[in-house]
Amino acid sequence: MAKITKIATQKRAGRYNLELDGRFAFGISENVLAKFGLMKGRELNKEEIERIKKADLVDQGLKVALNYLSPALRTQKQVEDRLKSKDIKEEVIDQVIDRLVDQQLVDDATYAKAYVNTKQVFSPKGPRAIAMDLKKAGVSENLIEDALTEYSEEDQLEVATKLAEKIARTHKRDSTRIRQQKTAQSLAQKGFSFDIASQAINGINIASNEEDERENAKKEAEKAIRRQRTGTPKERFYKVKSKLYAKGFDGETIEWALKQFDFGLD
Repeated sequence: MAKITKIATQKRAGRYNLELDGRFAFGISENVLAKFGLMKGRELNKEEIERIKKADLVDQGLKVALNYLSPALRTQKQVEDRLKSKDIKEEVIDQVIDRLVDQQLVDDATYAKAYVNTKQVFSPKGPRAIAMDLKKAGVSENLIEDALTEYSEEDQLEVATKLAEKIARTHKRDSTRIRQQKTAQSLAQKGFSFDIASQAINGINIASNEEDERENAKKEAEKAIRRQRTGTPKERFYKVKSKLYAKGFDGETIEWALKQFDFGLD
């Protein structure tokens, strides 16, 4: 048996030094101090000392986990990874996670549903991208499927349409065909299906008017001409023409744009 001869506060708030038989033994938290009813003069056997030490390790792990959880919801895997990064032992992590789950402070189902709802408003994403994110966060397949049932096709189309409008505006200097391609690619990268992406694009006015399309073709022709400094006039003409076709402009628009420049073909 060992007698507690002194309990002294540490510089760190909520921590105490425990002396047994006149010698420093170990530090403990205020929670553990209260849980075990520790006070000066009490005697402890080896088993009790080990239980106190283990309880303190769990309490320290809980503190790390709660600090990590305070600003946002986290998955079980994310909390586990955080604890591992702090060199907390596996058996302690298991006990910490059990406590958090029991108190519903960690709930992967709640996290998944909240994430799906958030990604419909902030930094919008389609279901495929959301599923990948949740899988990386450690959420199980069945919980992901359950959460995504709240993301209806109607909601997906609404989100995708808003995104399509925004994306199309950023490519207003491209030809209509290229704008459509880039918008479709961006929606696919955001995790939307081909069907939803197509409906979203068809639901907005993505086509440039004739005047804008011609001006865009003319600007692309100017850039191409500046780059074509070698070759005969005829070679330069066809290289610029080829470039405009590659940029998605139709034949009539290309012919108009090319007539705006003197290639010296006469």
